[in-house]
Amino acid sequence: MNPSPDLIPMLKQLRLSGILDSIEQRNRQAIEGKFSYMDFLAMILQDEVARRSQKRFSLALRRASFRSQKTLEDFDFTCMPNMNRAMLTDLASCRFIEEKVCVLIVGPCGTGNYVKLSIM
Repeated sequence: MNPSPDLIPMLKQLRLSGILDSIEQRNRQAIEGKFSYMDFLAMILQDEVARRSQKRFSLALRRASFRSQKTLEDFDFTCMPNMNRAMLTDLASCRFIEEKVCVLIVGPCGTGNYVKLSIM
C-alpha cells in the first residue's frame, strides 16, 4: 500500500518526510494489531523522533572528526590486566548517575594508563 498521494506533499511541507520510510510497515502493524488511531499516530511519530535523533547523533560524530570509532566491545582488556572489567561495564551502563554516586578515575593524564577507578 502506498501512502495517499495527498499525504506526501503535506508530510514534506511539515518536514516529516521521514515518516514515509516507515508508514507502510506501521500501517500493516496497526491493521493486524487493530491499533487505535492514536496508537498508530504515536508509533509513526516515535519513528520520526528516533530517526531525527539518530541523524543528529550521526552528524555530531561526523563533525567531531574522530580518527576512528571506539566502543567498549572493541576494548582490549588483555593489555590492562589490572582493570576491573565488571566495574567498567557497570560504569558504561551509567547506573551511577541514577543512583547519584560519585565516580573517581585517576591516572597519568594523556598516557592511556589506568591507575585507579573507584566508586564512592
